[in-house]
Amino acid sequence: MNCHLSCCFEVQNPDLKDSSEAVVGVKGFLRDHGVGDEAFLNNFEVAAAEAINNAVIHGCARPAEKFFRATLSLRADHVELRVMDPSDFGGWKHAPALPDDPFDESGRGHYLMSQMTDELLHVKENGCHVLILRKRFPESGWSYNPGESDRTITEMTDELVSSYEMISTMVGLGQWLATAPDMYAFMDGALERLCDVTGSETAYVRFEDHGELRLLRQWGRSLKPPAAVLDPLGQGTEAEVFRTGNEITLPMDFSLPGDDPLSGGLISGFVAPVLFKDQRRGALVMGRTQPSQFFDAGKLKIARMVAEYLGIIVTLGELQKRRGDEERALRDLEIAAQIQLSLMPQEFSAVRDLDLYGTCRPALQAGGDYFDVLVLPDQSILCVMADVMGKGLPAALLANMLRTNLHAIVASHVDSPGEIITKANALMSRDLIKLEMFITMVCAWISPDRSQIRHASAGHLASLLQKSGGEILKIDGAGMPVGIFHDSAYASYSTPFLPGDRLLLYTDGIVEATAADGSMFEMEGVKDSLTRSRPLTSRGTIDNLLNEVALFSGNETPSDDRTVVLISRTH
Repeated sequence: MNCHLSCCFEVQNPDLKDSSEAVVGVKGFLRDHGVGDEAFLNNFEVAAAEAINNAVIHGCARPAEKFFRATLSLRADHVELRVMDPSDFGGWKHAPALPDDPFDESGRGHYLMSQMTDELLHVKENGCHVLILRKRFPESGWSYNPGESDRTITEMTDELVSSYEMISTMVGLGQWLATAPDMYAFMDGALERLCDVTGSETAYVRFEDHGELRLLRQWGRSLKPPAAVLDPLGQGTEAEVFRTGNEITLPMDFSLPGDDPLSGGLISGFVAPVLFKDQRRGALVMGRTQPSQFFDAGKLKIARMVAEYLGIIVTLGELQKRRGDEERALRDLEIAAQIQLSLMPQEFSAVRDLDLYGTCRPALQAGGDYFDVLVLPDQSILCVMADVMGKGLPAALLANMLRTNLHAIVASHVDSPGEIITKANALMSRDLIKLEMFITMVCAWISPDRSQIRHASAGHLASLLQKSGGEILKIDGAGMPVGIFHDSAYASYSTPFLPGDRLLLYTDGIVEATAADGSMFEMEGVKDSLTRSRPLTSRGTIDNLLNEVALFSGNETPSDDRTVVLISRTH
């Protein structure tokens, strides 16, 4: 039978996030086109992940041009994945085998790919290296029907369960981060949740403390108790992950030197670095003590997310211990400010046909201002701005919870501003009502061709649209703030976005800046500043606005955060 379906994923200047997205796309393509054998899919997913990670990490390490192109072809009797990178790699010199050195990831990847596929080839095309993986469909027990694209009820249920587990874990950890009585209680809850969702029999975390990797908490039991203290400069798996910041997978047939502290503790496992703002803090280990299929990509994503939360909570705990009781209030506010700023983008890459810039000038008492700018897969732009009621650590933690929920919602391919706010309200409203808090927010979506803005608001200040001729229009904020009613629904509104137009989003720290005589800067002050800065870039316009607000208030320390984003259409 002659049948050939294909898809292609090509990324310039890739990172491991791009690799993960491509692997998810490969598996999703196979599912969408009738490949329903779970064992086949999981094996090919492992091989694809190794091949694409190899292209990102090693294939793009030296060449001036950095890219990978993963082309998946689905045929009547087999599936083929071709992964191209710009390197001159000519293939491994030895037959695939588990390396003696457990940290030799390239050797391990070679072995995994050879075990999970039927054919592994290296070729040269147009001066680039191409790795080819082929895997034949089983001859009995299951067959592939070319062209079949309908999913079964079971497949749909599995996908929904996987998505639910990811979002549920994100929301649960965000809520627990805001309410846990101390960091040890948070760790216990996070590790228990990790084991429950991934099917691990054990999980534990260690952190660096005074030159030692100390075991802080463990959930479940490993085949042998983990060492209480490790040398971070030692040769063990956990120490290597801590030093390098690279995760290590340990499939069922892994072997480690006898002196590795992890040897004999697990049948299969995964070790991830625990980071906080790119600073290495420790290592998270999860594993199984009984023979079982290795963790799929979704389970590994959950482990990485738990590691991120552990890095946040332990860093917060350490910061709290450094100050005396008499500095407690000030300390909490400083921590909140650090968390608040870490939620927001600090750099803005060039975005086609747009000049975009945003910033937050935090007050002494950190509040709950938050903004984010996301470039979606179709090259549309989603800009979100929010203001959590209140100040200090509680507001900053709720802003972190909002960010986690928004990223999960966007990752589920929701790009309608009204629907995004509606889903965020449904996830957070019950907790916000209990806490007697609310969040105002606004979402603006810029179409891929930049010709249209879709806009939705939850009680936030009106956005301003400055037309190319200088006229300034107000886009009114509609809808109740998030956290008032659980069943609130939010609509999206569209408006043209033409070359030379500029969209401004801001928080009340701008318009409520107060002069010595008690007068406020107000929206008219913002409009006047936009008019004066019309020839400037987005960054120049924002700097000018913030300087004018500071002068208006006599350069006094602001009582509220001042957050602003400007998006200008250049072509």
